[in-house]
Amino acid sequence: MANCELLRSGYEPRDEEVVVVSPTLDTASRLDVISTICQRVLDRAADLEDAAVRLLPFPRQVIRADLALAASRLEAFATVTPRLAGRRPLGRVALALPGNAILSNPLATIAASHLAGNKTLVRMPRQRREWAAVLSALVGEAAEFVDFGGSGFIDHAMRQPDVDAIMVFGDDSWAADYEMVARTTGTKFVFEGPGKDPFLVLCPALVDEAARAAVEAGMFNAGQACTSPERFYVVPAAYDDFVERVIDLVRELNVGDPDDPQTQIGPLAPVVAHRLDAQVRDAISKGAVVLNTGMARPMTVNGEERVLVPPIVVAGTDHRMTLMREETFGPVIAIQRAASIHEALELAEDSPYGLSATTFGRVEGVAERLVHSHGQVFAEQTWLSQRRRHPLAPYGGRRRSGWVWEWQDEQFVRRDGPRHNFLEFSRI
Repeated sequence: MANCELLRSGYEPRDEEVVVVSPTLDTASRLDVISTICQRVLDRAADLEDAAVRLLPFPRQVIRADLALAASRLEAFATVTPRLAGRRPLGRVALALPGNAILSNPLATIAASHLAGNKTLVRMPRQRREWAAVLSALVGEAAEFVDFGGSGFIDHAMRQPDVDAIMVFGDDSWAADYEMVARTTGTKFVFEGPGKDPFLVLCPALVDEAARAAVEAGMFNAGQACTSPERFYVVPAAYDDFVERVIDLVRELNVGDPDDPQTQIGPLAPVVAHRLDAQVRDAISKGAVVLNTGMARPMTVNGEERVLVPPIVVAGTDHRMTLMREETFGPVIAIQRAASIHEALELAEDSPYGLSATTFGRVEGVAERLVHSHGQVFAEQTWLSQRRRHPLAPYGGRRRSGWVWEWQDEQFVRRDGPRHNFLEFSRI
């Protein structure tokens, strides 16, 4: 942290101040460190849950689920160590983690870098400073947390000769601006961006199962997950029943105080609530119908101003509407009637984003085609159920939802699609 503060004021570190990767830890020893972190999570689960509820603006129910996922992801690292045979660490990896991360994302990303043998530098947004201190205590020497304000950390890290790679979570609108820096510095740039994930209902016989999956995956943490489905395409034979079932399920959701263990939908940041409201108003002006909603109201959570927005179901949508084109990141299920399976597929592909896609109804060729435009395709399951079964499954989108910039054989390349961080943070 001292280096970060000094560098920010223009100071250049002496050679002896540069962090050097220790050659003494082998993969088995690093796996022991990860196992120790996992045991800390399990031993301190109740205290961690209470701390997260006190420091973060998310429902206790969501936090509890994320704690469980964090432990399962850390435990799963024991199964991937053979894939690191013959690989070397990059050296030093910087992580710019998002403000909506709880435990599983930070710990799994740090563990992947550590297992590969790197020194890891971590920055979280300053509004999460206290939570960063909790994470730092959990991971110990596996990572160094730095307090660095604003987006300057990314530019700073990429220009440091001892930083070999940086992983960034954020918005593609500003992430694209770092291409030239990546080209000139040679710093590997791994970007995880937004999604506008499609959900296709292609079989009338699966309406009830699809509706349950849609509400669970789309409303988890009030839709504040990059892989939450946001646009739903339903064939005519299933449309009416699907809409009716989704409305019934949404009305059963508990909305309110994040500290209440029964709360499923907690409040949003004001900027997200404003964006959601603008998208819904735009959809209404173009013919969509809001079938379930309530009054949004402001509330303060752990000193943060938030807006509690009840879950919304919007039917009769189409691609003229920003609700179907731009990331929402909120508790909205936007449903469009697709004239056919072919049209549903074309609509799903018609997006600048390509994080993941979900299909209910196994139609030949659909998943095979979607995999070219989306990083992952979930057939009759959701991102939540898939992650529970495969906690270290490869992750990463296509198009503007994520990419890697790096130099390979004297050529600067951009690639996208699913990837394992422990492989991205190592080399042959």
